Amino acid sequence: MALCAVTGGNGFVGSQIVRELLRRGHDVTALVGADLDAENLRGLPVKIRDLDLLDPRGVRATLDGAEWVVHSAACYAFWARDSRRVYRINVEGTRNVLRAARELGVRKVAYTSSTATLSPGFRADGDRDSLGDEDNVYDLRRFRGHYKASKAMAESVALREAARGLPLVILHPTTVLGPGDRRPTPTGSMILHYVNGHMKMYAEMMQNLVDVRDVAAGHAQALERGEPGERWVLGGENLAMREIMAHLAELTGIPAPRIAIPHPLLAVLGRANEWLSAHVTGREPWITREAALHARDSRRFDASKARRELGFEPRGARAVLAGAVRWFASEGRCPQAVADRIERIGVVGPALPGEP
Repeated sequence: MALCAVTGGNGFVGSQIVRELLRRGHDVTALVGADLDAENLRGLPVKIRDLDLLDPRGVRATLDGAEWVVHSAACYAFWARDSRRVYRINVEGTRNVLRAARELGVRKVAYTSSTATLSPGFRADGDRDSLGDEDNVYDLRRFRGHYKASKAMAESVALREAARGLPLVILHPTTVLGPGDRRPTPTGSMILHYVNGHMKMYAEMMQNLVDVRDVAAGHAQALERGEPGERWVLGGENLAMREIMAHLAELTGIPAPRIAIPHPLLAVLGRANEWLSAHVTGREPWITREAALHARDSRRFDASKARRELGFEPRGARAVLAGAVRWFASEGRCPQAVADRIERIGVVGPALPGEP
C-alpha cells in the first residue's frame, strides 16, 4: 500500500483516479481546488485537502509525506475569458507540483498529459497517416490553441524535472467520457449537446474514445508497474464522428444530424463566436477556434503499448458512449422526456461499479 496524493482529486479524471487507487488498497489524499465542489468524492473514505497550484509553498506542504503523486489537475478548456489563466494552471501549476515532488523525494509521480501534445500527427519519419502513438513529436508549425500549447509546455516542464531525477511516468488520455463530468469538459459537452437535442450539424473528424474509469485504471497501473521515464497513450476504439453520431442515435432515440460542417467554415464560426463572447455576450462560445483546429487535425491513436506493458484493457466505444449518456441522463442534465426515452432503450439502469 502506498500513500498517494492526487491533484485535481475532485475533478472528472482525478476523482476516478482516487476511486481506483482506493479500490486497489492505497491510502489516498485528494488535493482539491476551489473552483469545483467535492461531489465526485461523496461517500469515499478519502482525505481531502485544499490545494492552490499557484502557491509553491502550499503545494510543497500538501505533498509532504506522499509516496506517490498523481498530477491530474489542469484547465481543460478550449476558451477562457483570460487565456493567461490556462497557462498559469497548466504550466506554472505543473512546475510547482513536480518541483516539490522532486525536492521531497516522492517515490513515483504520474503526470496526466494529453494526446494534444502528440498531435497534429507528425512523426519523425514524416508519415502523417500512421496511427498516433508515444513516438509522435510536436509539429510546432501547426501547434495552435491555448490549451494544446499549454499542455505541450507543461509536458516540457515534466520532462525537465524527470531529467533532474524525478521518477516520472506520463499518461496521454485520448477523448475521455464517462461519469463525473460535472463541468463538463469539451468532450463531455459533445454528449450533453446531443442529449439536449442541440446538435443539428457535426464536424467530420476522428475520435479515439476511452472511458474515464479505464483512464483511472491506466494511471494506477503505471504507478504500480510502469518504468519511470516512459509514457503511454490511454485510449480505446477509433471512430469517425458520423459513426459516433450513429451510436448516439441508437442509444438515445434522438436522430443523428446529417450535415457535416466543412472545416474552413468551422474555423470561421469559431472566430465569430469567440468575438461575440468577448465583446457581446460574455458567455462561453458555442464553437471555438481551438475546437475547429482540433477537428481539422484529429487522427486515430494506438494504445497497444499501454495494453502490452501495463495490462491496460479499455472497454469498447459503444460502452464508453453509453456510460456518458447514462450519467448525464441520470444527473438530470437533459429533458425528462429524453431521460425516460433513454431508460426505455436500456442505457440508464443501476449504477455500474465505480460510478459516483
